[in-house]
Amino acid sequence: MMELAEVPVRGPPPSFDKSHLLFAFLTIGATGTIGRSSLAKEAGLGEGAVRTVLKRLREGEYARVDASGCHLTASGASTYRAVKRELSDPLQLGGSHLTLGRAQTALAVRGAGRLVRKGLEQRDSAVRAGAAGATTYIVKSGKFMIPDGSKDCETDFPDPAWATLRSKLRPREGDAVVLCGSSDETTATLGALSAALTLI
Repeated sequence: MMELAEVPVRGPPPSFDKSHLLFAFLTIGATGTIGRSSLAKEAGLGEGAVRTVLKRLREGEYARVDASGCHLTASGASTYRAVKRELSDPLQLGGSHLTLGRAQTALAVRGAGRLVRKGLEQRDSAVRAGAAGATTYIVKSGKFMIPDGSKDCETDFPDPAWATLRSKLRPREGDAVVLCGSSDETTATLGALSAALTLI
């Protein structure tokens, strides 16, 4: 589905990237039906950008738009289920000491721990999306670890957020957990999605 974000368009570059496209797609899938203005607000898009996102989703037969709002097609719903098997729901943490930013979003990318090198690619992708920073953890032997760093982050960096990550994300052995921070929730979520896309 992400190839839709690469389709060239005439005129100036679009004011969105793959994380916006994924955010919009997941928002439609989660809500079932959503109005265009509400979708624009949720995904942090202007009216023009959300029109272009919806145009690409329609052209790919992932979504349709009618008088009641935006919906996924049968093909889009199938893709949505496939994406959800790889990606957890975004978890809003608020502030923690585990990454930068007062608004923080965590995502589990199922089985992607083996794809994480040092976490720099995920951090850089999140920053390009406007976030303050991101930290990528790998679940190994039941513990959160950082590549080339702590082998047991809960012991080395105590914080109540670990319990929330465990209870809400339910991370599994071999998962990657991306925690992204920003000044606002929407940008933190876009940054987390952008980081996750480097692992999908």
